[in-house]
Amino acid sequence: MVRSILLVILLSGLAWWLHGEQERGRFRQVDEGFLDFLLANTRQELKPDPTRLGDVVLVRLREEDKNEYAGWPPLPIDYQMIVKNLAAHEPAVLVMAEPLHWPEPKPQFIDQLAQTLLPLPRVVLAAGAGYGGEPDRSASPIPSERLPAIRRADDAAGALPKLTNWTAAPEAELARQSDVGVVIAGSQASAARSGDRVVPSLELQALSNAGQVPFDRVRLTTGPGAGVHLGDEWFVPTLSDGQWTRSDVVIKTVNALDLLVPDVNEAGEETSQALGKGKTLVIGIDNDSSSPTAARLTAKTIASALALPRLHALSNMGELSAWGVAALLGLSLLRWPKHKALSRALLFLFIALTTSYLAFQNFQIWCPPAIPAALIAASGVLVRLFGRRHEEVPTTEVQ
Repeated sequence: MVRSILLVILLSGLAWWLHGEQERGRFRQVDEGFLDFLLANTRQELKPDPTRLGDVVLVRLREEDKNEYAGWPPLPIDYQMIVKNLAAHEPAVLVMAEPLHWPEPKPQFIDQLAQTLLPLPRVVLAAGAGYGGEPDRSASPIPSERLPAIRRADDAAGALPKLTNWTAAPEAELARQSDVGVVIAGSQASAARSGDRVVPSLELQALSNAGQVPFDRVRLTTGPGAGVHLGDEWFVPTLSDGQWTRSDVVIKTVNALDLLVPDVNEAGEETSQALGKGKTLVIGIDNDSSSPTAARLTAKTIASALALPRLHALSNMGELSAWGVAALLGLSLLRWPKHKALSRALLFLFIALTTSYLAFQNFQIWCPPAIPAALIAASGVLVRLFGRRHEEVPTTEVQ
């Protein structure tokens, strides 16, 4: 009994200290490594839910309709009228697939377009960039405050492209009130290196906005098991070099020409139903060819990622329950002689990790293992040091 009470006190103190360390992020690598192990064996089963693909709509600026616009590529006045009518549908995120950058002399209505973007809650602009070759010193750099860094990026092999120049920074009037993501011609990278920083692609910036996940909660890995973690419950698999996987999904599209009207009600019922409310809208230049354009790939990538099933980390109460079960397993070690404590503790750890693996495979539920594993391991060590010797174990006399 005395040993049991002392072990409970020691485990309680250990759990309290470990919880404090966990809050300070000391066990983050252990927990994340375990999650990566679980995902490595189940990532092929993460498929987009077809019923959720309608959350993203591609607003097509068709090349076949270019004579109907004020200019081609479209001018600020074209974007202004389209965005004004889109705003009436209350989108959650508006994504511009091409950099909104025009050469000198600057066309009119850039300021008016900036004013039209103001009512929208979240706007993501594209910044054109290149890699390979000599840096272009004449191109305008993107302000660092508009292009966040991904601090938790594991790219040991240097698979991510290294940007050498900016080819088309969005107009300053527009970038002041918007978030910016990188677009690299000929690349579908989820992120890129800019100097000593890892910066997000246009798609990743759009996903961060759509899921309202700040970049301090974004983690990116390349190599085996590569992918993007947006928080603890959303994982988007990528190729080993960080390139987005191309899911062959069907997304809703709207002809931007139908929105070049003074009143949104004239856009048509079908268009209004497709746009809906609270959706992520991607505006980009597209055409009717079978080869996917950059805008279409961007919209499909965003739609596929948003439609993926979410992982489920245990709630605070669930974690406390897991700690309690681990402590009870540790206390049960007192039933055996001390020389069996370590082997039994290893057995309990194996059972706990196997249970976690099966729960994740079947229900996508996972529990950060650092504290439960530490409690079981500490119990094994303490019982091995201070538990009963073999001759102390009570035996039943045979009459």
